[in-house]
Amino acid sequence: MDWFGKIIQNYVAPNDTVLDLGCGIMKSTTDILESINKDMYSNFTRKKRKAIQFLRNEKKIIRCKSLLGCDIWPNYLDISKKYFPVVKLGMDELDRFMDDSFDVVLCIDVLEHLNLEDALLAIEHMKRISRKTVIVYTPSKFETNEEHVENVWNLGKNPFQSHKCFLEPSKLSELGFEISFPEPDKNTLAIFKKN
Repeated sequence: MDWFGKIIQNYVAPNDTVLDLGCGIMKSTTDILESINKDMYSNFTRKKRKAIQFLRNEKKIIRCKSLLGCDIWPNYLDISKKYFPVVKLGMDELDRFMDDSFDVVLCIDVLEHLNLEDALLAIEHMKRISRKTVIVYTPSKFETNEEHVENVWNLGKNPFQSHKCFLEPSKLSELGFEISFPEPDKNTLAIFKKN
């Protein structure tokens, strides 16, 4: 997992169930692209446990009981599904999850890709779905992100990649989140904890 995954790990216990909304290639929670060697790609079903154990031993995967990734873009899911359970699901479909169905809900670099109204509705769903903690990470200023639409992660043009809204840190604070701006990029880390 990357530097941000190490921050996430501070909020995730080994027995937690985790829902990763807008999981993409699961870079923050698993560091898939950099961590799996080419031998592990071939015949993956036979070697899946070995690969997952490798990731855990190298501290390149978040330590938790289970991890479910959700994303709307098939190109991301094609990568992630080789290693972890994933579901094709848009952020407008979060009503499918029952209340308190995961210990921790992650939404890393996702909300800015939605219209503001949809982002706020998604936050309410995340709070409902989580038993313990919601972790949101989003830019601390608005940028269009157009330079990353054409060929993100060398997976082709992603129609969902451009930024549509900006969530003010003060708005997230009003919604009950604790706010910080971790190094190195100083974007907004918002943590919501259920009592």
